[in-house]
Formats: sequence, C-alpha cells, structure tokens
Amino acid sequence: MAFPDLAVNAIYTVLCLVPGFVSLQTLVYAADLDVDLTEFEKSTWSFIASGVSLSALYFLYVAWMAIVTGRFVPIRSLDISWVEIVAVYPVLILVAALVGYVGAKVLVRTGGASAIPQHDTAR
Repeated sequence: MAFPDLAVNAIYTVLCLVPGFVSLQTLVYAADLDVDLTEFEKSTWSFIASGVSLSALYFLYVAWMAIVTGRFVPIRSLDISWVEIVAVYPVLILVAALVGYVGAKVLVRTGGASAIPQHDTAR
C-alpha cells in the first residue's frame, strides 16, 4: 500500500522544516537571546535555516564524493530512497545544530545580538 502523494509531500515538508527549527532554537539558546517571535517569523527563519542546513549537508556530500572519487563535480544528482533519508537524517539534524551554533557565535561576535529587541521579563 502506497501513501497518497499529499501525505508524502506533507512528510517531506515536516522533515525539511525540522532542521530549521533546530537551528533557530540552537541560535536563540547559544546567543542567549530573549526574543518573542511570531509564528510567521519562526516559520520564515526556520525555512531559511533549513535551506542553509540542507545546502551545507549537500556541499559536505559533494566534498566527500570529490575525496572518494578524486573528481570534483559541484552538481550531483541525488536519488534518495526512504532508507537513505532515515540514515542521513540524524546527520542533517547535527548539521542544523552546528549551523545554529555558528550563527549564534557570528551574531554575538558582530554585535548583531544587541540590535535585536530584548523583551523585559520583569513585568
């Protein structure tokens, strides 16, 4: 029995957005930010962070294949099965956490964290 296309697309959407949420939460925690984002802002930043995480993982794959094969091919075709997605997904979550951590360190080092409005929690 196969899943309907809509269900498969919903699963792929959730699987692709979760790394962005991990990146965003890691960034907020590592930079010690006290921000109150709307659902739209959280979704937007998570979508962007997911794209960065997926791109970073893809470029790690390209680099790995260049080392293994001895040929650098920047654009590689990917035909990923469910088993491969399950095997690679923890690596994607790790990359997403690293993207959030590095983003937090860059934000703090450049002083960008001071430009983000802090909310008064004493109210």
